[in-house]
Amino acid sequence: MGLLFSNYYVGLDVGRYKVEGVKLRKKGKEVEVVSSFSVPYENKAFDGENIVDESEIAIALGKTKMALKIDIEDHITTALFPDRILFRKLELPTMVKEQAMNAAKFQIVKELSISSEEIAVEIEAKQKDISSLDVSSFIVKVEDVSKFNSLLFKAGIPFPDILDAGYFKFNYIMKEEFFKGILIIAFEDISSTYVEIFKDNWLVGIDSVTGGSEGLEKLDEISILSHYADLNDRIQNLVRMMFSRYSMADMVADHFIFISELRKNNDFWAKAINNFEVAKEIVPYEEAVTVDKNLPLAAYSLAMRGVNENSKGKLLQKKGSKGKTV
Repeated sequence: MGLLFSNYYVGLDVGRYKVEGVKLRKKGKEVEVVSSFSVPYENKAFDGENIVDESEIAIALGKTKMALKIDIEDHITTALFPDRILFRKLELPTMVKEQAMNAAKFQIVKELSISSEEIAVEIEAKQKDISSLDVSSFIVKVEDVSKFNSLLFKAGIPFPDILDAGYFKFNYIMKEEFFKGILIIAFEDISSTYVEIFKDNWLVGIDSVTGGSEGLEKLDEISILSHYADLNDRIQNLVRMMFSRYSMADMVADHFIFISELRKNNDFWAKAINNFEVAKEIVPYEEAVTVDKNLPLAAYSLAMRGVNENSKGKLLQKKGSKGKTV
């Protein structure tokens, strides 16, 4: 352990089809791209959401480490696979955050019938009214964090300073204007599509529908468009249920932003959107960001989360397991 001064911020996106990385340098108020890298898996690493070849991921991570010249002094942000993170919305009596964390964990342990030692819980809370808190809870099995960190360890990469939730990995470089009012973000992963609803920059809820990007690269254009037309219908139905669940039944979102793990499919997704009634404006993800679209955007976004949380180049305490979820 030691105190290390960090000016370099690395974002690592361990995706379903490839590993991508971006290294940024903070110079005063400016952030510059030092390097970026993308390496597809040579063999199939995932079958659906299950890892079938850990060595494939470790090799790709090792190549990324070498390309970005990652070392112990870099501030590293990466994201756990979204299917490994459980979300719960809770309402708790007004209390300080530490008490709210314990109360949330107690409720979740009771609901899931699991030992408190088996899970890690992170919360974001805001005052709902004079006597209660609106709490977003993120739950991950300690075992899943250890397995993910072991992939990094095999590649010689230090444990991350921030371990984020995979469905958020694209969010940190979006224009702030889109988070005003009601925003829907849909992220298509390999087997599921995750739907996030924000209201005035506060996370209202997260849910998912079946159907993802797996196998689409083998289909013709008509079949791909049919997939996204069906996906859009299921997303709308889910959004309506979520609006009802969170007392927003009569509302319409200001923006709907969509992004696929297979970014090349975003054009097909855009073409397939028709009669999307739950949002006023449809925005492809690439139009919601201001950075170079040729960069690995999820990795860049994760690196920017690190920059935003350590923007003054503060001294970072490096610990044995410095990962943090969300």
